[in-house]
Amino acid sequence: MSIIHQERQRKLDARHAIFPAVIFAVFTVFFCRLWFLQVVEAEALSAKAETLRHATVPKPAPRGRIVDRAGVPIAAVKSEIVITAQPALVKKHPEGLQNLARLLNVPITKLQEKVDDAAWRPFLPTPIYLPAPIDVATRVAEGSQYFPGLGVETLPMRSYPDSRSFTHILGYAWVPDERDVARVKAMGLKTADYVGKNGLEWFYERDLMGQPGSVKMELNAKGRPVRAIERSNAVPGSQLVLSLDSDLQRFAQEELDRRGFRGAVVAIEPGTGEVLALTSAPTYDADLFSRGISRKDYQALLDDPGKPLINRAIYSAYAPGSTFKIVTSIAAMQQGVWSPTATINCPGYYAMGRGRPFRCLGRHGSIPFRAAMARSCNTYFITLGMRSGLDGLRKACKDVGLGAKMGIDLRGEGSGLVPTADWVAKHMADGKYYPGNIAQFSVGQGELAVTPLQMACVVSLVANRGVSYKPHLVRSIVPAGSLEQAVPVEPQVLGKVDAPPQFWDALQGALFQVIEGGTATRNAKIAGLAWGGKTGSAENRRDSKTHSWFVAFAPLDQPKIAICVMLENAGHGGDEAAPVAAAIVRRYLIDRERDRPSAEAAPPR
Repeated sequence: MSIIHQERQRKLDARHAIFPAVIFAVFTVFFCRLWFLQVVEAEALSAKAETLRHATVPKPAPRGRIVDRAGVPIAAVKSEIVITAQPALVKKHPEGLQNLARLLNVPITKLQEKVDDAAWRPFLPTPIYLPAPIDVATRVAEGSQYFPGLGVETLPMRSYPDSRSFTHILGYAWVPDERDVARVKAMGLKTADYVGKNGLEWFYERDLMGQPGSVKMELNAKGRPVRAIERSNAVPGSQLVLSLDSDLQRFAQEELDRRGFRGAVVAIEPGTGEVLALTSAPTYDADLFSRGISRKDYQALLDDPGKPLINRAIYSAYAPGSTFKIVTSIAAMQQGVWSPTATINCPGYYAMGRGRPFRCLGRHGSIPFRAAMARSCNTYFITLGMRSGLDGLRKACKDVGLGAKMGIDLRGEGSGLVPTADWVAKHMADGKYYPGNIAQFSVGQGELAVTPLQMACVVSLVANRGVSYKPHLVRSIVPAGSLEQAVPVEPQVLGKVDAPPQFWDALQGALFQVIEGGTATRNAKIAGLAWGGKTGSAENRRDSKTHSWFVAFAPLDQPKIAICVMLENAGHGGDEAAPVAAAIVRRYLIDRERDRPSAEAAPPR
């Protein structure tokens, strides 16, 4: 073969080497990945595949019932058909909400507000309309293509048989917001579909919430449920047994509403601190909130001049007027300047040097303690207050619990105001408290401010002859389905005043005289009942009419009820507050006595 036709030796091209290397590397990566998935991640992927074949549907726990002292339900649970929305999907498909609004014949803005309020949890179903008519619920459930992002559920919803009389006590339950989630999480709990928003619903969240259940469903290849393969039942929340007398609560609310004044009533069982009735007027309908209140309705409540959202019984503080003369008497006893028989001359005023004299209700002449209390003599009690001194008055306030929260099991309690040394130094014009200020302090005027709950506790202390108990609304907490394991709420001492028996005899006797022949005689007498009370008419800057006060306890010998009635700008305490208190006491002790459930019939404490 000639050299011309000899086959040339091919040189190795670098590109020919790179291609097999790339192929080898790719297969190596695939092999490593397959090994990792089949060996290292096998168990985790198997579990994930299992979850894709199954879905767990949570079932909310019914909130615990709330009943009164006789077992009458005042907050129950009932199943309701609810239309829900997932905010993220509704935002993406707004036509679903439009179709629902047309079907329900309601403004779309009403539904959109509920969706917007739940925007912080975009993929969780949130109730937007309840109770839903069965025909509407059926069309929504069967026509998912026309209602994207919407669903239908049957949920155990809170129910209030009387949604007005117990509003300020119960509060309401609704879908949690971000603050609720943080609060419940801080308790170490998982947030439920519905949480307490105010009142007892908020205060006893841990007890009322219960434990949710679930249903584990098997899914087909298209992700649709085939059958339930596992269930865990929800555990309802505990039952709260209240100290409230529901009949008395309604009656007290009706008395306030009928008279048309803003104000409050607090009635307590003196020997235990159990609250029998606690009302505030004006009130509002709790169903507005328990069904998801609209922004328009909520703004209307905020703009209402009566401020119905304020619980005046525990939050609002007012000058107590002459009801404070009870505390002035205690201060004088503690400072050793009180006498049941010594008289003080009342010329119709109390002179303060060159200053303007303080007027009295009359010219009483030489008057002893009992008559001074019965006639509410300002001159007498200013004299006692001046003799006791500012520190003596402050000490008596502290001993009976004024200037501090009473510790009731409700949210939003106020402390009132006692002009302490620190407060005077900070708030008075020149940091001083003058004799004129002390004189006003002595008869419940000036800077002093108290809540109706505080004054109910003060008169309870007098009824108990020197001890008051922490006011509370819950008598016992009963775990779901176990009456035998009821946890009672034991009385706790709140305030204590040591005094000789003759002091309590004289003070209780003086309060008896207020009703028998004093400032409350005309409107507070109850045939067949001996009881004691004190009127008060407190001046205020907002109105020419005084705030009307009356505090009392009954019966005189074995007190079963202590009561405080306060009516804003209503006039004299003997004319307005006293008849309200008398009607409530008569209802509790006389009109219903034979119908009252026996102690044995009452639920466990």
